[in-house]
Amino acid sequence: MKKEIIQTLSSVSSELNEIASESFIIGASAMILSNIEIGNTSDIDILTTVEGSDKLQTSLRRFMETTPKTKEDDLFRSNFARFNLPLMDIEVMGGLEIYKEGSWQPVCINDYRKISIGKTTLRIPTVKEQERLLTLFGRDKDRKRIEILKNYL
Repeated sequence: MKKEIIQTLSSVSSELNEIASESFIIGASAMILSNIEIGNTSDIDILTTVEGSDKLQTSLRRFMETTPKTKEDDLFRSNFARFNLPLMDIEVMGGLEIYKEGSWQPVCINDYRKISIGKTTLRIPTVKEQERLLTLFGRDKDRKRIEILKNYL
């Protein structure tokens, strides 16, 4: 799975390079890139700014779904786009917010490390930061991943 993630990111590394300083790989792909064994994932989640999402929607429009279906609109909102690349999808969330305690709150990454893929340097949350994000998200799948992460902390 890690190989597919790296190949997919490498195939669009020049486009990602345009937003690398304002973006993070999150979710299952970040865990896999951190050498955490969680099984397979069908997509790569990228957290970026609203402007970063707009840039990718322009530069990767040949892969973009025209009307992507989103789940959990009552929990998350963002400038969302899904790109169908040959090996796996990339989902981009620009200005991601989560609905907690009666209001929308921005999702921020506080601690990260850099990795080189293709011709770009990307950022992924540290394992401890990934645990914080999963706790914030709080879904069943997030709680299961927290249990896996505990072996790596």
